[in-house]
Formats: sequence, structure tokens, C-alpha cells
Amino acid sequence: MSPSIEPKSVATRAAVNDPGWSVREALIALIRGFVGRAPVALGVGPSSPVLVAILVAAYGVALVGLGGHAVDLIRAPVFVAAIFLSGRLMALAWLAAFGLTVTVIPASELPLVRLGDAFNLPFILVAAVIIRATVVTAVARRARHAQRETQLEERFDGILAITDRLAATHDRETLFAAIVDEAMRALSTDAAVLRLVRNGRLEVVSWAGIDDATAASLPVFGPGESWYLEIVRTRRPLVVADTSDPSVSSLYDRYAGVYTFRGDIIVPLLRNGEVIGSFSAVTIEPRQWTATDVAYVTALGSQAAVALDNAELVARTEARAAQLGVLRAASARLSRASGVEAVGRAIVEETRQIIDYHNARVYLLEAAGDVVPIAFEGMVGEYEKVDFELLRCKLGQGFTGWVAEHGVPLLVADANGDPRGASIPGTDDVDESMLVVPMTYDGAVVGVITLSKLGFNQFDEDDQRMLLILADQAATALESARLLARSQGLADELRRLLDMSGQLSASLDSRQVANLIARHLALAMEVDECAISYWDRPTERVMTLGYYPDMQIDQLEPFYQVSDYPETRRVLEEQATVVIAVDDPNADPAEIGLLEPAGHRSLVMLPLIAKGQSIGLVELISKTTVAVDADRLAFATTMANEAAMALENARLYEEARALADRDPLTGFYNHRFLHERFGEEVVRAQRSRQPLSVLMLDVDDFKLVNDTFGHLFGDQVLAWTAEVIKKTLRTSDIAARYGGDEFAILLPDTTADAAGKTAQRIRNAFAEGSFDGGLRRPVAVSIAVGAATFPQDGRSATELISVADAALYREKRAKSDGAPAPPSRRRRAPKVAQPDEALTA
Repeated sequence: MSPSIEPKSVATRAAVNDPGWSVREALIALIRGFVGRAPVALGVGPSSPVLVAILVAAYGVALVGLGGHAVDLIRAPVFVAAIFLSGRLMALAWLAAFGLTVTVIPASELPLVRLGDAFNLPFILVAAVIIRATVVTAVARRARHAQRETQLEERFDGILAITDRLAATHDRETLFAAIVDEAMRALSTDAAVLRLVRNGRLEVVSWAGIDDATAASLPVFGPGESWYLEIVRTRRPLVVADTSDPSVSSLYDRYAGVYTFRGDIIVPLLRNGEVIGSFSAVTIEPRQWTATDVAYVTALGSQAAVALDNAELVARTEARAAQLGVLRAASARLSRASGVEAVGRAIVEETRQIIDYHNARVYLLEAAGDVVPIAFEGMVGEYEKVDFELLRCKLGQGFTGWVAEHGVPLLVADANGDPRGASIPGTDDVDESMLVVPMTYDGAVVGVITLSKLGFNQFDEDDQRMLLILADQAATALESARLLARSQGLADELRRLLDMSGQLSASLDSRQVANLIARHLALAMEVDECAISYWDRPTERVMTLGYYPDMQIDQLEPFYQVSDYPETRRVLEEQATVVIAVDDPNADPAEIGLLEPAGHRSLVMLPLIAKGQSIGLVELISKTTVAVDADRLAFATTMANEAAMALENARLYEEARALADRDPLTGFYNHRFLHERFGEEVVRAQRSRQPLSVLMLDVDDFKLVNDTFGHLFGDQVLAWTAEVIKKTLRTSDIAARYGGDEFAILLPDTTADAAGKTAQRIRNAFAEGSFDGGLRRPVAVSIAVGAATFPQDGRSATELISVADAALYREKRAKSDGAPAPPSRRRRAPKVAQPDEALTA
């Protein structure tokens, strides 16, 4: 069975027209295959046994010359194909014995080779030498390649090993040692040094191959110095075969007298494209670094940067967790501090647990713009003891005053180099860093924490963040302590505030609410009088709603125009607090004109603010000059704000109820509301066993008024009638327009006798006055009144109204029986009217 045919193994063939090749042509084709690494196919016919022998001999010479080592000719693109007839199998076996790949191809596809003459023998020997040299070169190349692969594999394994080692720990010192040890081992260098960027400088953090004293003397590089600048610029390894080379020697000037080396390879450690450190391996003698060396240290640098970044992240996380734990403990301590000084002391002591400092100061911002120290802690030299008075400053003065004014934290790397700083009197200027943060409460700066430390760049952004968190807690604690201190001095006022809030919440009557506010504010502020007014913006009127001491509302001026009092307008429009003193030459003359005649010496005006809008005014009036300090004024403002909401709620409620419950003509309650309220009052009278009376009123001959003067005039008479009735009533009495010209009045807690007196008081009021409707003479208005009292006259609203109504009509009939008929219109209009004459309706 013949061998299989594999035409694809023949990449090229000698293309000749001659059906037969000479030996020279065959050898040339063979040499080209070795040298050019192109496959060659040779066909051997039955008449060329000598050629086969020669070819075998040539390969034999080549192989023997290599010392008998096997040659993998499959990798070299040389293939010899032979077609043997019977009896030629021995030659095929020889070829196979020398490791040649034999591909059987039909003889018809290959040219035959002729042996030629004997002169071809030297050429055959030369071909054998060339083939041998080619094979030797291939073997050497393969050996070097195998060596490189072995070395790369070893270094790859080393990278994997160092990666595992770096990943196994987050301890920075352990990582540092692992990096330098692995680099020395893998690169076979004399020393290795690891540097990290700290505060903008490249500092030595770990080393191997050099003693500690030498390592401590190694130079620290700034951003633009020596080779540090080069790796920052390129972000690539710096490879130096000989540091004494003039082209690079200037990069190593700072090593003179410290450490001498010749070969150096430096790899930048990168994080997010920024240089965070460097790793360098050095040799005492010059060294030609290979591409493998560079690739290895680059990979090592990448792994080291990742490991260091992870370690730093873990360290920051652990430190942050520890700091947050300290902050929680500090917050608990601050919340327990009972006074301002105790809070300040807690701040400087607790800050020490999270931030290293040499000096700490805590300041409070006072209303006058003074920044006053309340706590101090010094650790070093001049920082240990400082007179508190020397630490005081003004708003905007020095770092502390600047932060107090702007409410913005400061991280100062060089205190002397910043123009915002100011030296403490009696101290020397020293190189120091400062961290200053505001304590902010409710959007306002209440104090400042100031930290100092000797040296530059001693605080970082993490320190600033932690101190800001502590400052927020401290601000709350300080304000709580200050409020507590104030509350201890104003305990009575606070109780009054609670009492006022409770009482205000129980009423939706605006006048009752205003009177309550006036009383509580007057007592809290220790003034003689207090007025509560409502600002009617459309009419520019300030209407009095409540007053202390209590008095009837009709005894007060109902309103005044705000345009007449500029300072009052400023309080309402700008929501300012204004203090008027009679002896102040700059005080508003209009306000002085009100105070002096009444014997008052001072006036404090506060706005009543609800939902951000001024709705009214508080006027605190005293017969003596009142020294209103900030604390008392703040308390009064708090009470006013609380009162404003109650007053606004009452006003809105009254407006809403007025639309549904009041008669638009008279302002009295309507028929529906009367019956609702009457039912409630009857139930209350039953439970309390208190009397309840009702009056029913009717205008006499009102139809005649309408018929004579018209309905518009009649409406005016009804409105005037309601005003007269209202002036005779108590604030607890409830007046309603029952219908037409008929009115009803509920009199809670009123006996039948008292109800009769009230009815008579109403009759007298009408008898004493007449309605002036713009006619030639006033119109006298008279009314009839009927009364009923619970429980003797009835036990329900319907029964009581029925009894009162019957009494009303009895009185009207009595007037009709005992009086002449009403005069005609012509008789009521004499030509000459006397001044005291009146028309009777």
C-alpha cells in the first residue's frame, strides 16, 4: 500500500519546463528551501538512485555536524518528496531515519532530477555546509527563544506570586517590604527603594539592599526636581544603563556622597493617571536593562499601585470608622455638657481623639461682632499657655475672624504665607499649619474651632471633613447650652409661653386671642402695657385687636394710618425690631408724640409674622426706660411668632365663618347660626345649671321707613341699629339678625332680671340717639324688646324664642294702644324744622 497523498504540505514547487532537473538545480532548490524557509518538493525517478544517495549524504553531513542532535524539520519549511519504484524503499528509510518529512506525490506532477556529471559533487558538499549552517542557526534561535520563554514564565509566575502576596494583606508596611524584596529577587539588583508622594513631595517609605542610615539620607524630591519631574511628565519607566552618562547624570546629583550606583530603572506608581509614588531598582555596576526587565517592573509597578491604593482605601475606611466612633462618643459627651464652657472643653478634648494638633481654640460669636474664646488647649512650647484675653478678636480679623464672618472653613498650609492671618499679640511667628472651621446653627455662624500645628501641610481634607462634622455637633451643643443658660434665667417666661400656647390653641376668637397675647407678652417682658394690632394692607390701617391691661375694645382707638408712623411701617414691611426711647434725640417724633402725653418712656415694636408675612404688630409700652437685651428680645420674638400663628388662624377662621354665619348688612350672626349656637348654649346651661336668656328685638314701624324713604335708606337704618345694639352688649353676648328688622340676642349666664336690665339698656340707647341719614333732620328709631329665660320660660331654643317673641309683640301692641297713629308724610315734613326736632319711626 502506497503512502497517503498530502498535496497541501507542498507550499511551493520548482517550476521548470525541463522534464528533468540536474543535480545542481535540485540542490539550489533545496538550499533555497532552507535559507528562504519555503517548502520545496523534489521528485526522484527510477534512474536517479545516485541522487538519492547524494541527498541523504548531504543531510547526513548536516546532521552529524550538529553533533547528532535531532532536528525538527517540520518547523523549517523544507520538505523533500520522493517517488520510489520498487527496490527504492531503502532510500526512503534512510530519509526517514534522518527526520525528513516525506510526502508521496505522484511522479507525474514533479520534474525528474538527472544526476549529471561528476562536477556536481563539490556543489553538493557546499550545499551540505549551507544546510548545516542554516540548521545550526535555527537550533540556536530556538534555544534562545526557549530560554526567553522560560524566563518570562518564571517572571510571570513571580508577578502572580507577588500579586497574591500583595493581595493577602492591607498593611502598608508589609506591602512596602514585599514590593522591594520581590523586585530585588526577580531583577537580581543590588538595592530597591519605594517612594510615595506625601504633601506634594516624593518621600522614601521602604528599601532593601541598603542600610537604614543610608536610606534615611536618601534625597526627598519636590514636584519639579531631578528624575521625579521626568516620570511625572512621561508617566513611563525611566531606564538608565549608567548614571554616570552625561545625558542623565544631572538627574542624580543629589545622591552624591549619600549612595553610589550605576544602573537604575524607575517605575512610576499611578492612580487614575496621577503619580502617587515610584519604585526603583539599582545596581552598583552599569547594566543593560532588557525589554523583559522593563516589562516586569512595569507590571510590578501596576500591581504595587493597585495594592497600595487598596491598602490606603482600607486604612482610610478603618480610620474613618474609628473617627466616626469617636465622633459618636464626642456627640454624646457634648449633648451632656451643661454649660457653654463645658461644651468648649469637650470640643478641644474630643477633637484630640480624631485630629493631631498642637493647639486648639474654641470661640463664640457675640452679637456685637466679638469673637470670644471659651476653651483652649496647648501642647507644645508657646502653645501651652495663652491669655484668653489675647485670643479675642473681631469679626473679620485673622483666620478665626475671617471664618466667623464668611462661614467658610480654611485649610491653611502655611499660616505666615496667607494674608488673612494675624499673629496673636505677644507670640512669635513660627512655621505652622492651621485648620479653622465654623460652627453653624440654623444657617448662622455661632462659633469657630481653630487648630494649629507646627510645620507646613500638617492638616488635610479628611481632617477638615471630620472637624466639620464635629463642629456641627458642637454648634448644636453650644446653642443648647446657651439656651439652657438663658432658660434658667427666664423660667417664668417659658412657663408663660407654654401657658400662652395652650390658651391660644383653645380659642379661635381673634379678639380673645389678641388679648391673651397682649397679657402674656406684657408679663414676660415686664412692661406696663401691650397692644396687639392687625395690619390691613389694602387700607394701610393698623387695627387694634387686643390690649393689656384688659379693657373694652370700644375704649381703644379702632385703627390708625400706618403712613403717619414711619418706624411702625418699617417694622411691618422690613420685619425689623424697633426700640423707641423718649430721651433718644434720634427717635421718631411721631412715636414720641404718642408716648410722652401718656407718661410712657419707651416702646418696643415687634412684627407678628405668619408664614413669612407680617400680619400685625406687637407694641410693648413702659413708663420707664426698658433695657431690652438680646436674650429677652429673642424670647419676645419667639412668643410673638407663636402668637402670630394663633392670631392668623383665628382671623382666617373668623373670615371663613363670617362668610357662612354672618349677615353681610349688619355684621350680626344670621338666623341659621343663631339656632345652632342657641342649641349649644341650652345644652351648656343644662349641664352647668346656669341661667340663659334670650332677647327678641323689633324696630318699630320699620315698614313705614322703607315705604317712606326707600329700601336703601332702610338698610342704612338697620346697620345703624345693629351698631347701637352692639355697643350695649358684653363680649360674651351673641347678637343675630333674626330676619327683616328683627334681631335676637343670646345672653349666656344671664338671669331673667339681668336680661330685663339689658333690654332696658338697649331701649335707652335708642332713646338717647337718632339716625342721621343725610336728611334734613335725624330719624328717631325705637324698638320693642321681649325676653325669655331658661329654664323657667322654656327648656329648648324653640320654646325660649317663642316666649320672647310673644313678649315682644305684647310690648308692640301696648305701644300701639297707648300712642297716636303715626303722622302722615306731609305732616312729618314741616317747612321750618327746629334743631332739636326728630322724626319718629
